[in-house]
Amino acid sequence: MVEQENGSREVLFINPGQFSWRLDEGVHVWRFPAIPAGINLLTVSERAFANRFRFEGDRSRFAVGRQALRMLLSKYLSVPPMEVRISGEKRQKPFISMPSSHIHFNISHSGDWVLVALAVDELGIDIEKMIPDFKYDELLHEHFSETEQDFIFEAVDPVHAFYYLWTRKEALTKAWGTGLHENLKMVSVLGEYSFSDLQKKIWRLDSFKISAEYPAGLAYSGELKNIIYLDGKDLLHVSREEA
Repeated sequence: MVEQENGSREVLFINPGQFSWRLDEGVHVWRFPAIPAGINLLTVSERAFANRFRFEGDRSRFAVGRQALRMLLSKYLSVPPMEVRISGEKRQKPFISMPSSHIHFNISHSGDWVLVALAVDELGIDIEKMIPDFKYDELLHEHFSETEQDFIFEAVDPVHAFYYLWTRKEALTKAWGTGLHENLKMVSVLGEYSFSDLQKKIWRLDSFKISAEYPAGLAYSGELKNIIYLDGKDLLHVSREEA
């Protein structure tokens, strides 16, 4: 792993090879290219939801995310893919409703990539395609504390610093299941940990990059002992034959 400014690091996504498909006390982060990979593992309602997206890129990213998720869960749970049922209320985190499972998951996608994170404790993940000339002034005022704003203004690369903090905030609120509706000025993501008064939990925060263009953030409620980064591009092709 290569250390990067602001604590982010570029990580190596390994080929799973003879993967054991076991989740212990770590987090497994899977990377998938956001290219059309079929919809054979999507339910009727998921296909209908995908078709509501106006742009093809958004449809592809959603479809790849759900296709990849169901394929991965089928392997971790040792059940056929279409026996995995994913449920979720509006503005709430989706969860596995069938079969009974201790696995938590979260999906994020942007640009060319989809990330699926899995663990035995609650977690959230976010990836963003960095826009070099992105105008973030209004977001700073609404969602960042004065200390965080100073961190961005004083950085060698303020845009990079903004995305570093933004992906951590998104990952954290996704882990909570609330989305960006909390008063994020009161939630600091500068340190390694963040405390939630609502859930009385301490969250571990981590930042990494797929490449210079794609910073990502991870929030995890357990004792984060190990993160394994896995490349799932070949698995999507196999999934077409497993429905």
